[in-house]
Formats: sequence, structure tokens, C-alpha cells
Amino acid sequence: MTHWYTADTHFGHESIIPNARRPFRDVDQMTAVLIERLWERVGPEDDLWIIGDFALGPKAKDEDWLFGIFAQLPGARRHLLVGNHDSDLTQRLP
Repeated sequence: MTHWYTADTHFGHESIIPNARRPFRDVDQMTAVLIERLWERVGPEDDLWIIGDFALGPKAKDEDWLFGIFAQLPGARRHLLVGNHDSDLTQRLP
């Protein structure tokens, strides 16, 4: 088992693309690529730690969307440390 760490994924946050100069055309591409890259590294027995700012923006207020994104993450165990941009809904993730 390996522990993997990531932070500031900002799933659903369209403004993060130009503000952080992320190389994506839109938030849907960013979401797909981030999840794909996590699956390339995090194994089925690994722990994934998300160190804050998991999701932000209008999509992050949609419970089905938010829980769906979280469910797509790899690893045997997923841990979320709440960041300053994480809403009450994000804090209810399993």
C-alpha cells in the first residue's frame, strides 16, 4: 500500500483554469484529465489523500455531481482534508 497526496483539485471550478494557468480548454476536460492521471498512479490498495479545495463552483453545489466525482477517484481508501474553498456539501463526502 502506498499513500498518495494531492491538493487543490478544484473540480468544477472554471476560473481556476486561467487563474492558475492550467492547460485545459474547459472544466470538463480538466475533470477528466485529473481523474485519469490519478488512476495512472493510485493503485487499488493505495490510500489517496486530498489536502483541501476538492471542488468549487456551481457544479460543486450539485450533490449528485459532487458525490459522483468523489466516487470516481481511485484507491482503497480516500481521505479528504477540508480546505478553505470546500463547502458544507463537500464536507459530507464519505
